[in-house]
Amino acid sequence: MDPEKAEFKRLIDLMGWSQSEAARRLHKTPGAVNHLVNPEHPNKPTQTTLQLLKLIIASERPDLFEAAFELKESPPGSKPDQGRLSHRERGLIEMLRQAPPEEQERVYAVIKAMLNRGGGKSSKGKNQGSDRG
Repeated sequence: MDPEKAEFKRLIDLMGWSQSEAARRLHKTPGAVNHLVNPEHPNKPTQTTLQLLKLIIASERPDLFEAAFELKESPPGSKPDQGRLSHRERGLIEMLRQAPPEEQERVYAVIKAMLNRGGGKSSKGKNQGSDRG
């Protein structure tokens, strides 16, 4: 199975979600999620989708997140690894955990709106690689 598909399926299984629940949480159609876990289908989850799924896990079940990812940081200047967090990602998750629940909901809404506006694709060249945060 493709590594991205395997990671996506592992994360969904880690949360104990059905494909329908994963679709609801990720604001995708059930068919889209099915394509992402089906090894015979060419569609693969994007890095944005995987990161969003990890952020959901980190906020809802930090115990699972820490056990699954050990909150390891990637060495500076290295290529991002799905099992490790950059300094920037770790900082965001730690700040999010400290925020009150109602503030967390606002943050999720902003992130979702930004991802939807950009179609879920990264904008190459815009502040990428910067770990200031």
